[in-house]
Amino acid sequence: MMMKKYVLLVSLIFSGFSFADVQTLPDRLNAVRSDLLTSDPLATYDFRQLQSQYPTPLILLSNLLPQSAKYPLSSMKRLYKNAQTCKGPWPVSPLVTQPVVFVRALCNNTALPRGWFSRSGYIHPGGGSYAYRYIEKHPEDSTVLADYLHIQERQLAPTNSVLGRLQRMNNEEIIVFNSGADSFISNGELWVRSGNEYHIYDQPTWSVVLNRYDIHFKRLSNTDFCLAKSGNICWQEDDKSYLTFYLLIGLLVANVSLLIGWILYRWRIRRRAMQERMLVLQILTHELRTPIASLAMTVEGFRRNFDALPESLYDEFRRLTEDSRRLRQLAEASKDYLQANQQQLSVQQVDSFNEWLEYISEPYDVKLLLSEDKSVKLNIYWLGTCIDNLLSNAQKYGDAPITLTSSFKNGKLIVRVQDNGLLGPKDWARLRKPFVSEKGLGLGLTIVESMIRRMGGSLKIEGPPTTFILEIPCESNSALG
Repeated sequence: MMMKKYVLLVSLIFSGFSFADVQTLPDRLNAVRSDLLTSDPLATYDFRQLQSQYPTPLILLSNLLPQSAKYPLSSMKRLYKNAQTCKGPWPVSPLVTQPVVFVRALCNNTALPRGWFSRSGYIHPGGGSYAYRYIEKHPEDSTVLADYLHIQERQLAPTNSVLGRLQRMNNEEIIVFNSGADSFISNGELWVRSGNEYHIYDQPTWSVVLNRYDIHFKRLSNTDFCLAKSGNICWQEDDKSYLTFYLLIGLLVANVSLLIGWILYRWRIRRRAMQERMLVLQILTHELRTPIASLAMTVEGFRRNFDALPESLYDEFRRLTEDSRRLRQLAEASKDYLQANQQQLSVQQVDSFNEWLEYISEPYDVKLLLSEDKSVKLNIYWLGTCIDNLLSNAQKYGDAPITLTSSFKNGKLIVRVQDNGLLGPKDWARLRKPFVSEKGLGLGLTIVESMIRRMGGSLKIEGPPTTFILEIPCESNSALG
């Protein structure tokens, strides 16, 4: 909070120094205008004379297109047929009086006086000037009617002439010129109006003056915000103060620092919570060893007196023995896991991997496709738990048939658990979320993936059909006889 107040105070102080002796944008624009008007222009034109010499209808580019919106469609269709046949009946609408006069004059080869071309409004309904169409039939009148041609119908004039400049303007520039704008840009030349005169300046002249007052411009756009506009120009100030840039960088650095600090704080909180959980697990694991050892001694006592047990208790004794062994393995595996920290888990020798895998998969309806049998070193408890979890998920949530495939390649054990489900790699991120993923798969898969990583391996999914692929490093001996 104090840092933000400090940055704000510094910005206010510097901004006061920066703008104390600087003119406003309108003041600088007036100064630019005054300097330009004292410079030598390329040309000066009287706007009133230009309007008289080049009437608005003869400079607008839109008048080169058909003028269908200005005339009744039915009358224009009839007049078009009249022009083809030079026969009546002729349209009687007063809106097409001049077009009818023009068509009948062409049909009857009647000469039209010069005054008619101005009275007619200059522009033919089909676009372009009446004079252009009339000259096509009476070329001998081209000189007399030259002033009644649209500027784009005339021969292209030199670039330093007023006609040449008008001919090279686009539609936007023609419109702002015709409106008598105070200033506008056309083909790199700046037109500045003073009274009834337009002064034309080339780029070397106007750029020097603009730089003198730290001003630049761009063409006006309907999508851009503009504080000062004139004609087709949007005037803008050159911001040569780097204070804003430095302030933004400072604020960015401050925000990034705060974000990093918050992330480190959250990481420390989570790390402390994880350490507390690990401590609780260590205590529970240690405390469980005593009742598990006592249970093992009880089972051993029953085993020594096995012959004295009623035959009806044999199955219960077998389950008790297996559960006792599993609890002992779980306690040892948990101790191993907690003490190993980030190191790989310890391994035990398995003389026949295929027999061990058959034992693990015995409770499930699964087809085994096993490779050549080998003697391997594995973490029996955790690998067995992972495979059991994958088989259990396939049987509960997948579709039959279920296939378990094992193979050895490049020092790695590869186990595939496949069912006829529709899951694939795109579902992997969702399935790994504990308590969130579909059908409760997430927590089990999270444990499986975590333990496989601790064993130095990886777990991935392919499909459909749904196939979980487990790979871990494995030391193996030659094939068993």
